[in-house]
Amino acid sequence: MINRAFLALILALLVGTNPAKIHAQPAFAPPPLPAGQQPTGVRGIYDPARPTQSPANMAPAIAPASPSLPKQKSFSQPATNSASVTTNAQPLEGGEIIARVDGQIVLASDVLWQVNKIVEANRDRIPPQEIDNVRKMLLRQQLMGLIDTKLLYADFRRTVPAENIPNVEENLAKPFEEHEVPRLIKVLEVNDRRELAAALTELGTSISDLQRQFGERTIAGEWLRQRAPNPKPATHDEMLEYYQEHKKDYDYPSQARWEELMIRFDRHQGNRAAAWQDIAKLGNTLWQRVVANPNLRGPVFSKMSKEHSHGFTAKKGGVHDWTTKGALRNKAVDQALFSLEVGQLSNIIETEQGFHIVRVLERKEAGRTPFTEAQAEIRKQLESGRKEKLVRAELAKLRKQSRVWTVFDGDLPGPRLAELLDQPQRR
Repeated sequence: MINRAFLALILALLVGTNPAKIHAQPAFAPPPLPAGQQPTGVRGIYDPARPTQSPANMAPAIAPASPSLPKQKSFSQPATNSASVTTNAQPLEGGEIIARVDGQIVLASDVLWQVNKIVEANRDRIPPQEIDNVRKMLLRQQLMGLIDTKLLYADFRRTVPAENIPNVEENLAKPFEEHEVPRLIKVLEVNDRRELAAALTELGTSISDLQRQFGERTIAGEWLRQRAPNPKPATHDEMLEYYQEHKKDYDYPSQARWEELMIRFDRHQGNRAAAWQDIAKLGNTLWQRVVANPNLRGPVFSKMSKEHSHGFTAKKGGVHDWTTKGALRNKAVDQALFSLEVGQLSNIIETEQGFHIVRVLERKEAGRTPFTEAQAEIRKQLESGRKEKLVRAELAKLRKQSRVWTVFDGDLPGPRLAELLDQPQRR
């Protein structure tokens, strides 16, 4: 019996995937292809119209994800040697096919590395006897997320002239190196590209595989946006109606931008009298200079803060960015910020940490953003929502035209595929 905490973890990991749909298959092997149809290559789509490709020179249907990819542990192999751990799952290696999507194939290694990373990050929260079940559910979730990408990428390759595709893929090499590689280095907590390559190999994939996936995702996303028609422009009446219905969303509280001098008690070994003398000296010096020459307000305050203040913005001249009324823990400082006149020095204010002198630089009183100022953002929001609906409709249309097989659900004709892929969005 799986306890409630474990169920909550599974739901969090799956982000909405329905575990009731997960079931063990008798074997992780794809169905036979129709008579006369050649298998596609592991890393591409066989297109008879392209003379540079032929089934003979493409990789066999069941092959390692890359020549350097080490053999994966069995999918059913438990993470513990306990004899009590059992599972009915069949072995699933990184090079095995787990889905066919409109002439493309998906290998376990395409998603297994992400599954491995999630499981390892949460291993101490997963009962050992449930490791394999978690892997299987996560694998299915990752696979469902990849199917739409494969559908769109296949449609892209069917539509775009074959001679243009290499240029498109080549142009994505630079963004991958400049943006995706640094992101992966951060995610996997490694120091450089060499360590990244080693970490990915350990997880069962490679940089070249992830570069291919990055290219497919980028192309698929852009292709979907191009397929979808442009949304109808929002009219003035529609924007005004939206504004009237969402007026509260455009209310804003009072805000103040301010600066501070602070002397902390702990810098004086808790001697409050000594801290008081320091803050009073700073306050008197500041007041005399401000009164003598108002034009030096900013520079004088900033210089004194950098040299003498203990506040956490002291190095920035003691300046605090826009602060919402009621956001500060100390009510005395909060009250001063929203009662002082702009430019006026406060009296010495005592808090748990020390003594403060504050001054308001600018203040915005509470109010509501007028329609004339909100109009541009409303137009963008309305048209973005319409575009999103058109994009979803276009994707639904493509799903209905497609046929997919997965190790989890067998052969999926269009309508069933669309229903399955919509499940993660349901709550």
